[in-house]
Amino acid sequence: MDEPLDQPSGVPGESPQGKTGVQLPLWPQESAAPDSTSEAIHGETLADEPVPGETTGQAVPWSLRDLGGFVLFAVLSFLLANVAALTVFIWLRDTLLWETTVEEVFHKTSFVVSMQIVWEVLWFLFIYFTVTRKYRQTFLLAIRWAWGPAGRLHYLLAGAGLALGAQMLFSVFPSEKQLPIERLFSSAESAYLLAVFGICVAPFAEELVFRGFFYPVFERLWGFVAAVVITALLFAFVHMPQLSGGWLEILAIFGVGLAFSYCRGKTGSLVPPYLMHLAYNASLFVWLYIATDRFRSLGNL
Repeated sequence: MDEPLDQPSGVPGESPQGKTGVQLPLWPQESAAPDSTSEAIHGETLADEPVPGETTGQAVPWSLRDLGGFVLFAVLSFLLANVAALTVFIWLRDTLLWETTVEEVFHKTSFVVSMQIVWEVLWFLFIYFTVTRKYRQTFLLAIRWAWGPAGRLHYLLAGAGLALGAQMLFSVFPSEKQLPIERLFSSAESAYLLAVFGICVAPFAEELVFRGFFYPVFERLWGFVAAVVITALLFAFVHMPQLSGGWLEILAIFGVGLAFSYCRGKTGSLVPPYLMHLAYNASLFVWLYIATDRFRSLGNL
């Protein structure tokens, strides 16, 4: 009777004799019990909980070509979505005799947030089908959606600490001009809408793209340090239109991206930077909520 596959024998790190095509887990297992929660994906066994400081970028099957395809898709989908929205708006304006101009509607918070949500859903679908259909991987395992080595509270506190540091920096060196993102906070309603988007949607979508999809490819090709720096630069670049003219704010978001990417590399998991990102955004909105009397005095900041 054949020896069970999950009971390797022989030299550690090598396939068991006579069991060709079987590899040991990328991350050490706490025990070799039969009820281990690890799963096999295309001959690679992934543990549920990664080891601190161990990088795992070499495990993903997608490549720079797939990242280039994502960038092209993101640009084209953004252009097409805006053209489609503009066409629908013009038709409705002519039909219902609206007096709102095209320029005005593209600066409305509800429109901007709706477009961003649609765009980020398309990001998710592109990555999801690339992982599950093109490479036939289990999605959550492939993007390393696993709890990190430390407790969840550690990452939430780290994200809140980053937000506190950013607010202290902006208080000492306030921006001399209004940033594009500040114009979206035109009313209490718009602030609530931005808060829901910034807490419930943006952290997962952005971490999926930068730390789940891009980071492991850069790490595999150029190493940990390069992957951290490049993903942080891309993270800051995507936020530049919102922060145009605020170089200190752009520098700050680059620093925040460095922290998220560093956490992703050292834990080998996407959940810790997601929790940091979630706490960072939530802390900023809580501070704004308190400082503006529940978003009722936004113009006084």
